[in-house]
Formats: sequence, C-alpha cells, structure tokens
Amino acid sequence: MTIDDVSPLERWVDALNRKVELGEGLEFSAVQLARQLNEPDIASLTAFLAKLVALGSATEFTAYTCPMSSCRKTLPSGVDPVACPFCRVTFIEEGVTPTSEQFFRLTGEISRDIRWMVVIHGMNSRAPWQEAFSWEIANLLKYSAPVLIYKYGWATYEVLFPGIHRRMAKSLGRRIRIAIGRARAANLPDRPDVIAHSFGTRLFSLVLQDPEFADLRFGRVITAGSIIRPDFDWKRHFRDGRVEAVLNHVAAKDGAVPFAVWAIPGTGPGGKVGYMAQQVLNVRNLQYGHSSFFEDQHLPALIGENGLWRSFFTRPLKPLRDDGVFVQKDAWQPPARWRIITARAGGCIAIAAVVLASLWLLKLSLCW
Repeated sequence: MTIDDVSPLERWVDALNRKVELGEGLEFSAVQLARQLNEPDIASLTAFLAKLVALGSATEFTAYTCPMSSCRKTLPSGVDPVACPFCRVTFIEEGVTPTSEQFFRLTGEISRDIRWMVVIHGMNSRAPWQEAFSWEIANLLKYSAPVLIYKYGWATYEVLFPGIHRRMAKSLGRRIRIAIGRARAANLPDRPDVIAHSFGTRLFSLVLQDPEFADLRFGRVITAGSIIRPDFDWKRHFRDGRVEAVLNHVAAKDGAVPFAVWAIPGTGPGGKVGYMAQQVLNVRNLQYGHSSFFEDQHLPALIGENGLWRSFFTRPLKPLRDDGVFVQKDAWQPPARWRIITARAGGCIAIAAVVLASLWLLKLSLCW
C-alpha cells in the first residue's frame, strides 16, 4: 500500500495516535494540524476534530496567538494575554491585540523529561559502561540529565550475609537522600529515576523495604539482570507512592540470575522469570545475556530515539508496547531451605578454598 492508497481519515487517525503515543503535540489548532499533515481540506479536518470532542477523545478551547509577525506562537492557556512570554512584547505598548483561535487537546498523558537519575551497578563491575552511559545520556537526550552512578565497592564473600546486604543498602539510601537534598537545592524534582543492575537491584529493593528510608520517593525504575524475588511486593510500593512505574528488563540468556537464589540470601530470579505484580512492565529480550544491556552494541539503542529505556522514561506508559512484553502469572516458590543451606555452604567452602590457594601461591612466590 502506497501513501496515495491511504484515505485522509486514516492519515489523520494515525497522526493523532502517534501524538498520544509520544505524549507530544497534544494541543493544536485545525490550521496547525492541517499544515503538519499537508492537508488542504481544513473544513473536513475541523469536522473530524469536532467528532473527537463529542466522543470524549479530545477537548476544545480558545487559545490566543501572538500577533507579532516574527513570533506567531500560541500563548499559554489560562493566562490573561497581556504580553508574549516568548518574544517579550507587551501588546498594549505595541498597539496590537492577540488573535484568538479554537484549539483542540487530545486526551492523554504528556511526555516527561528525565530530570536526573540514579544508576546502581552490579557485582564487581569495573564498569567501563558507566562513562559510556553518562556520555550517551548527555548526547542523545535533548536536555541535561545529571546521573549519579552509585559505587558500593568490590563485593565477594559479603553477598553471602544478609546483614552486610542491609548495611550496604543503608549506605545507598543515605547517599540517595543526600542527592535528593542537592536536587531540591538545584530546583530539580525530588524523585530520581533509577536504573539498577544485578546485585544493585537487591540493594535498591532493601532501600524500599527499610523504614529508615520510607520518605524517599522514586520516579520510573528499570531493573536489569534483576536478582529481586519474583513475588517482591511492588504493589505496596506503588500504593504508597514510593515508585511511579517499574520496567523489569529480562535477558533470556542470563546465566547468572538463576544461581543467585542459591548463593545470595533474600534474592530470586526476577531477572529471568519476571515479577508477578501486575503493575510492573516485564519485557524479555531473547538475545541478551546478564550484562548485555550495557554493552556498546546495545546501550545506545536502548536509550536512543525510540529505544525501550528512553521510551519508558519519557513517554506515557499506557501506549508503551514492546514485542517482549509478558505477564508473569505463575506462582513462584523459593527452593527448599535445606537445598539453599547446602548450596551456600558449598559456596563458602569454594570461596575459602580460593582464598587459601591465593595465600599459598603468594607464599610460594615470596619463597622464590
């Protein structure tokens, strides 16, 4: 089908659906839309928009346009039109009057900006992607978005002990609280967006559960390679206003997540089977492994124009769709306790063996 085979009505519907999907350009006059669509039949287009108003898919209101030929911009609605905020002209001083025009507003959410972000990396990540991520954010987005990349050090045997998890999570929560205070001072929103990967997802989940940080609120959250339990109570955190939205990006070829439940207390294969909470958007990529999200060949696509992560952070959520979206309906049960204890005991023995072997090799090298 060529463009000539598409009826004007189909072109109009497609264009308006795209506006709603992106959350951009929701307000316009019939003349502006006709100019955008290269549509000569303004009368028919106006009649179509009037039908949308009758159906409740749009609203109609009177807007004013700056009369200055060098500007001609639409003035903000709800403001007495005495001056133009764009060209700074005071109308009475220039002896001109703003022109009124009927505008339409589509029913839908407007797009949002990424104002600032917290990134929590995975275990033992020297993370060259961290610099690449900040660079991509700065260059691909149309606004400056400060990025706090939280570094909790080099974790080894610590992951075996829940008490150490909680201590590390408290350090993370306190660091985020400091960052929120600085954001307020810089007139940025209180709620940062969040990207958490691997063991970073475990720490973020503990921050959400810790009463000390009940005051912290977050915007949209992406978990990648998550080791959070599939039955984590996201519903409660949505209800309490702790998070605005959650995207769980699942890697089908992730070989690390399934073993987390055996080695790391309190964890689960959320990054493999998805979260059970209906409020969460689970998306599976069939080609990704545990850290593919941050590799050079994938990261620019994820946060570039129309990329999944960028769309999740900036666009209305309802129209957001991806081929990998799935719903986790199966009940999840952790392995039997005795199996977990046996596996973790084996892990401790393995770590001790590695440490002893390293010490022995060090001693041997010193003897030589």
